[in-house]
Amino acid sequence: MADETFENFLIWVDGVGGYLVCGGTKNQLGQAIPDTNVSIPLRGDIERQHATIESIAGNHMLIPSGPVHVDRQAVEQPLVLASGQIFRMGDMVSMRYRKPHPFSSTAILEFESRHRTFPWSDAVLLAGDTIVMGPQQRNHIVCPKWSAEIILFRRSEKWFCKSSADIMVDSAPNSPNRPLSASSRVENQEFSFSIEGL
Repeated sequence: MADETFENFLIWVDGVGGYLVCGGTKNQLGQAIPDTNVSIPLRGDIERQHATIESIAGNHMLIPSGPVHVDRQAVEQPLVLASGQIFRMGDMVSMRYRKPHPFSSTAILEFESRHRTFPWSDAVLLAGDTIVMGPQQRNHIVCPKWSAEIILFRRSEKWFCKSSADIMVDSAPNSPNRPLSASSRVENQEFSFSIEGL
């Protein structure tokens, strides 16, 4: 059986896109070059370790190491981010911080510039204990053609999923008590997505 404990992973949603999920409490942002150990490796002209985002009591603190601007203002000290704020690292790499779901501490980093992560993703999720996927704008991953939501939830450092829809996980009927693996595939007649551990 594949390892059921994994902190960072990719979610590939068929017909929607790819998302980098960071499950740690401290996530470093830096340049995507060999031998750089950062949680969020970015293809762009930034420093090897440019900034850190730390989860603290349901909020996220941005800690700059290189030049950082938040809403066009230079930031040199740690700052608690507010939903909707845009931060820029260096001259070009810009991301918007959002907390879309009122009952989840998970936040999403959306790209305002053309830059992306490596491996490539559409956005980055700073995961709390839940990730909500579905058709509503408040969902962390918006899947417009879905009719039901899927909730990924973390318990004892393992990830599980549940939904009001009938879903299959790794070709078997889902049980909310069976953890996802680092290579799980979740699907039904309407949708499908895959987990890829990093």
